[in-house]
Amino acid sequence: MRTRIVFAVMSATQQGATVAQLADALAPHVVLVHHDFTKKKDFEVDRPNVRFVPNPTVTGWGSWGLSRGIFHTIEHALRTLDFDYLHLLSPTCLPIRPLSEREAFIERSDADIHADMFEVERDEQTLMNFGCRAYAYGDSFKYRALGRLRKHYFGPDAILEQTCSLSMWRRSPEREAHGLGLVDRVALGATHAAARGWLGRNPFSPTFPPMIGSLWIGMSRRVCEYLMRIRHSDPVSGYFAHLKIVDEMLFPTLLANSPFKVRPAVHAVNDFDPYGSPYWIKDADIDRLFATGRFFARKFPDDPTAPVRLRALERAAAVRRAPEPVSA
Repeated sequence: MRTRIVFAVMSATQQGATVAQLADALAPHVVLVHHDFTKKKDFEVDRPNVRFVPNPTVTGWGSWGLSRGIFHTIEHALRTLDFDYLHLLSPTCLPIRPLSEREAFIERSDADIHADMFEVERDEQTLMNFGCRAYAYGDSFKYRALGRLRKHYFGPDAILEQTCSLSMWRRSPEREAHGLGLVDRVALGATHAAARGWLGRNPFSPTFPPMIGSLWIGMSRRVCEYLMRIRHSDPVSGYFAHLKIVDEMLFPTLLANSPFKVRPAVHAVNDFDPYGSPYWIKDADIDRLFATGRFFARKFPDDPTAPVRLRALERAAAVRRAPEPVSA
């Protein structure tokens, strides 16, 4: 029997025509759209495989509203749809390989979750990138203080690199060669203190480490059911809801600390600009994105007539012997 996939699209500002084109590319699978009509009221998608999430939440980039909207979408999918696997997408995603290959990949995978993520404390520079977001409420003095120390630690010559579908800063070779100055050591010490809960409580521990990662996650139905069981737990509603850009930490942390096996994501995210957001995909990017062996790419222009979108869709439909994908 064909793998039943629900593609959950978190929409806010994009055109209905863009989402309609995405839905056409994903047919016959159901595309479940959570659209924030407070951001764009004139939004319509009339496709036989599209369903809308009723009573959508007010969202916003990195806000608790987006995470709440994802929970709401998963809950609606579990209540109303029969599916084996749910895949989160943005309206600016497109498939870059045939859906039949995606289905086969899910069927042979030994994992219930496909997501890009890593530990906040995997090394000191990762800790300094994301520690202020993990260990301090986004509207607090502690967050602002740790953020200023972070800025000093990396300095004006910091290098932006892409890792696991996210961007993060690295200290320049020149700065590293000079070692840590006094303020750098204070910055690192303060962030370590926050991690240990010495500057205020947090729910993390060696058995529940904080994770950071991309939101474009695929997961089995039983993982969705697991998320619904724990969504009102104290760490979720009592702590994560107050964090900055919470979605990139909430879902990776919950999933990595779940009893389910995690494998790498199937999304290829385009290179990032100096401000940490993916560039719009251009023709020059297509070959590189296809060569990743992943099944989806982000972020394509919000224009269904854009030549790069049409080229990607045509090429995905024509793929016969594509590169091997990420490990199943």
